[in-house]
Amino acid sequence: MSRGALLPGLFVILWCTGYLVVRLAMPDAGPVRFLAWRFGVAALLLAVAAWPLRAPWAGRTVDYAHMAIVGLLVHGIGLGGVWVGLDLGVEAGVAALVMGTQPLLTAALAIGLIGERIDRRMAAGLALGFLGVTLVIHHKLGGVGDPTGLAAVVVAVVAMTLGVLYQKRRCAHIDLVTGNAVQLGAAGAACLAVAWWIDDRPVAWTLQIFAVLGWSVLVLSIVATLLLYRMLRRGDASRVASLLYLVPPVTALLAWAVFGETLGTLAIAGMAFTAVGVALVASGPASPGRREKEGA
Repeated sequence: MSRGALLPGLFVILWCTGYLVVRLAMPDAGPVRFLAWRFGVAALLLAVAAWPLRAPWAGRTVDYAHMAIVGLLVHGIGLGGVWVGLDLGVEAGVAALVMGTQPLLTAALAIGLIGERIDRRMAAGLALGFLGVTLVIHHKLGGVGDPTGLAAVVVAVVAMTLGVLYQKRRCAHIDLVTGNAVQLGAAGAACLAVAWWIDDRPVAWTLQIFAVLGWSVLVLSIVATLLLYRMLRRGDASRVASLLYLVPPVTALLAWAVFGETLGTLAIAGMAFTAVGVALVASGPASPGRREKEGA
């Protein structure tokens, strides 16, 4: 199997652990303050790693502005909104369902913003994938919690969708290591300011929280994000975003293995629908711009 074929599977598995991280970190830390630490440490590590890797820094001021915008959208508002929503009592299933609309939003916006094309097979795959996600998490749709929390999750999915598209359009030429360092630095500074403003709960520095922070920094903010951006450079945004449909099913499997949660018949059927939906999207035609690049 080629490296290109392994990247999507590796990305999905790593990204799914983010939901387990929230569950482990929430009792010991305020969500915004924890994310400020996570983004700040990750930005520092990437900036240090840029030197031995000889990763070039952007030469134009406008590029740093573009990177900061992506960082605020994807990391600061996107991930931050989900964490705040869960902290305010939104059910994990509700949050996952709202975030499950991201592939649909990405496909719709990609048509107008970056000129991608969606054929009937891809449209059917997107719809089937959303149906599958709904079946996987249907038993967890017990309540929305605080309306403010639900609003935070809605804002999060819109911000993350816009951030992914902005990354593909404005930051595709920027080195992934230094670019992500700037993005995470901007997101970390924003989270620190928000945490100070709202007096977010301090972090209780237990052995568990250190382990969760280490995983969040190295695996989620660095490795998984770099994989996402690498795939965006090699494929259409709508095709890459469809992989996020696999996050709830794989997360459910991980929760079953780690926390002993149950898997019902509908959930298992939903996993199958989701897999078929993602396969349909992945098999759709590439956009004209991507075909030209691959043929060059």
